[in-house]
Amino acid sequence: MSRRPDDRTALRPLMAELSGRFERSDRAWRRLMDPKVLARFRREVDETEEHLRSTQCSDAQLDRARSLAAELLVAARLLESGCEVEHEVRTPSGRHVDFRARREGAVLCIHVKRAPHPTLRDAQAVVPASWRTLETVDRGLVVALALARNLRGRALLAALDEAFAFVEQAQVGDEISFRDAEARTAAKLRVIAPSTGRKVELVPDLSASFDDHVPRFQATLRKGFAQFMPRSENLIVVCGSSGGIEPFATALLGSHIERWDRRPRAGELVAYGRGGDGFWAGSMRNQSRLAAYWALAAGSGPLLFLRESGTRASTSRAVQLARSVFA
Repeated sequence: MSRRPDDRTALRPLMAELSGRFERSDRAWRRLMDPKVLARFRREVDETEEHLRSTQCSDAQLDRARSLAAELLVAARLLESGCEVEHEVRTPSGRHVDFRARREGAVLCIHVKRAPHPTLRDAQAVVPASWRTLETVDRGLVVALALARNLRGRALLAALDEAFAFVEQAQVGDEISFRDAEARTAAKLRVIAPSTGRKVELVPDLSASFDDHVPRFQATLRKGFAQFMPRSENLIVVCGSSGGIEPFATALLGSHIERWDRRPRAGELVAYGRGGDGFWAGSMRNQSRLAAYWALAAGSGPLLFLRESGTRASTSRAVQLARSVFA
């Protein structure tokens, strides 16, 4: 798969932001983390910034830039929160925890993972104004639009009439295709999730292989789970593009399904829940209770998922530490 031409442009401001944070806080952070590790991080940031400025930046260097950015985002957040931080802590099984953070008696082990590679490339897609008219429909749904060909005139009007009828009755998972005059598929709508709003939310179909990304994210989560520190609270942080948030949530929590055993929101006929195909489904992997997704972009922040509240005092402190740092 070829590299998008703006990959370096997207990463440059993030690396510049991280470089400034590590430079400004170097003296203070030396009390919280091994100075040798901090020095190595700063050296790697400088080298990466140089690579990103070069027109000869290789795929391997770009890939390393993403991995380094993910690691440094987490390290900076921990240090800025006043945590004492250890890097690359060995587990009894011979694996390693990326960071072990301590603060006020709480201990949290953090595993930093890169999102599956294809999700790091968001399509530069926009929703045409003509299709935005669907957002007047009073349905709390997120609908993805994929456009293969432009529709104009009567073909567009006919497609929109059919699209309005579709979104007025569709449920999560439903989809519809629209064809041009030559019977070629020109557009597709798919209902991907319930919305927090009261009207249809139309989004570009950033990933035509959304269903392929979900198992890839689950494989990423399993890798993090395999590195868990026993008898500790562990957090998996997955870093990728903003386009990966929805497939990550689906991989973690399960597919959106209709739940007839729950009361729907006021004014709605259907209640939505999550299916049993998620990484956290049922009692599976009950040692895993914390996960986060973080977009690799300047000024971004993590989205923390909490499976359940802690029951032991030490666990409760670790969960509260995770909340205070990553929520």
